Amino acid sequence: MIQVGDLIKHKHLGGLGLVKRVNTVHVVHDGIHKNQYQAKIQWLINPYEGGGYTVIWTHLLKKSERK
Repeated sequence: MIQVGDLIKHKHLGGLGLVKRVNTVHVVHDGIHKNQYQAKIQWLINPYEGGGYTVIWTHLLKKSERK
């Protein structure tokens, strides 16, 4: 699971970011309650725009380094 302080990449877009915060979002789909997670990312290297923050679903991210 992605945690605060992890360096991450977006699975499809690339870029390199730092996780600043992780939020839990309660989602109901077809009557089934699930927890999904969003992360606030500070982009360090972003090929599309120079820096900034984004809130994005964590299932679209992968860790960029192994511990």
